[in-house]
Amino acid sequence: MTQEEAAKGRDARSVGEGKTTEATVPGEAAVAARTRAWVYEIPVFYGLLFSLQRAAFPELPGFRGVEPNPYWLGVLLFGLRYGLGAGAASGVASAALLVYGTWATGEGFRLEDADFYFQPGLFVLLGVALGFVADRWEHTRSALRRRIEDMAGRNRGLQNQIHLQQKAMRAVEQQVVSQMSSVVTLYHGSQELGTLDRQALFPAMLDFFTQALQATKTAFYVHQDGRWILLDQRGWDGPEDYPRAIDSGTGIIGKAASERRVISLRDLLVAEADDSPSVGAKSDAIMAAPLLDPGGEVVAVFAVQAMPFLRFNSASVNLATLLAEWGGESLAKALEVEALKSRSLLDEDYGVHSASYFQNRLRQEFSRSRRYALPLSVLLMGVDLEEVPEARRVDALRVLARLLRETTRDIDIVSRTPLAAAPFGVVLATSTGEQARGVADRVRKDLEKLQFPGRVRVGIGSFKHSMENPEDIVEQARAELG
Repeated sequence: MTQEEAAKGRDARSVGEGKTTEATVPGEAAVAARTRAWVYEIPVFYGLLFSLQRAAFPELPGFRGVEPNPYWLGVLLFGLRYGLGAGAASGVASAALLVYGTWATGEGFRLEDADFYFQPGLFVLLGVALGFVADRWEHTRSALRRRIEDMAGRNRGLQNQIHLQQKAMRAVEQQVVSQMSSVVTLYHGSQELGTLDRQALFPAMLDFFTQALQATKTAFYVHQDGRWILLDQRGWDGPEDYPRAIDSGTGIIGKAASERRVISLRDLLVAEADDSPSVGAKSDAIMAAPLLDPGGEVVAVFAVQAMPFLRFNSASVNLATLLAEWGGESLAKALEVEALKSRSLLDEDYGVHSASYFQNRLRQEFSRSRRYALPLSVLLMGVDLEEVPEARRVDALRVLARLLRETTRDIDIVSRTPLAAAPFGVVLATSTGEQARGVADRVRKDLEKLQFPGRVRVGIGSFKHSMENPEDIVEQARAELG
C-alpha cells in the first residue's frame, strides 16, 4: 500500500466526518429551499372558489351558511403543504372573502359586531398554527435526513478503513511472512493489534514491529509539550546514547513526524560500505515511521535505533511503512470504540443508562425546572459490599439496578453515575423531596424483602431556586450519603 492510497483513505474518512459540520441549525437549508409556488397558487385557488360561488351559489356570497365553509380547504392545504407563510396568507384570504361575503349580502352591520370576527380570526389562527407545525416537521425531517447522510458518510469512511486494512494485511502477509522467523509470530502480532484498549495497543505494536523488522533496538515516541517524548523501548540494555526527548522537526524522528512519512538514514545520507553486523546510530534513530490517527495527525512515531546491517534496506523501509499504516488503522479502531463508549446511552453491564446520559438528562431537567418552576429530585445509591464475596458483587449490583428500574416510574432516569461512592443514581423528574423520600423508602423495603447482601445508603437532593447548576443537587445528595 502506498502513502498515496493511505492519504486517499484518510480524505474519504474526513469527507464522511465533515458532513456533520455543514449545517448546524436543523432544517435551515430545507426551509430556505422550500418552493414559493403558493405565491401564485393561493390567488388561483381562491379565484376559482370565488368563481364557483358566483356561478353555482350566487345567493351565498363567501359561502356564508355552508358548513364546513369551503375556505377551510385552502387553509388546510396551503398551511400543511407550504408552511407558515402560506398558512398565514391562506388564512387571511379566507377571512377576507368571508368578510366580503357578509358585506355583499347586505349585512354590513354585522361587521361592527366583535363576535363576527371569531371565524375570520380562526381562519388566520389555524393557518398560522398549521404552517408552524409544517415548518417544524420539515425541520425535523431535514435534520433526520442529514443524520442519515452523515451516517452513510461515516459508513463509507469505515468501509475505506476496512479496505485499507485488508490491503495492508495482504501486503504484510506477502512481504513480511518470508522475512519473519515463523508464521506464528505474525499470527500473534495480528492478534495483539486487534485489541481495542489503547493503553495495551502501543506495547503490542512495539513488540510486533520489532519482531517483524528483526530490529534489535526500537522505541515509541509521543508528542508532549511541543517535543517527542520516549513512551516505551525495546532492546535498550543499560545506558544508551539515544535521546529521551526530541524537539519537533529535528532528527529523523522529528522529520518523520513533520513530513508524515517514513524517514531513514538513506533520506539524509549517502550510505557507505560497512562490514559491521549492524548499522550504528549516533543520531536519534536509523529509521522512523509515524502513526496517524483518522484525522491525519501524528499520534506516535515508531523508531528503529539498531538492526542487522543486511536487513537495513528498501524492503525494510517499505515494511515499516506498511506496519505504521497497520498500526494507525488499529489505533483508529481503538479511538472509534472509545468515542462510541463515551456516546453510549446504556450501560451494558447493568441494563441502566450510562453515566454520561445521567449528566446530560440532569442538566436538561434542571434547566426545565428553573424555567417552569417544576420540582426535581435526585437519588444517589451508595452500596457497601465489603462483606460480599468479590465474585458475587457484580450480581448484587445487577439486582439493585433491576430493582431501581421496577420501583421507579417510566419517566424517571435510572443510570450509572460518575461518582465512585454512588454507582447508581435516579433522576426523578417533577418529584418533590418528599416524593423522592417515598421512593427511597420503597427501595429500602424491597431490598429487605430480597435480603440484599450489602448495605445500601440513599442520598436525596432536591431542586431549589437558589441553585445555580445541576451539580448543586448532586452535591446535596452526596452530602446526605455521608
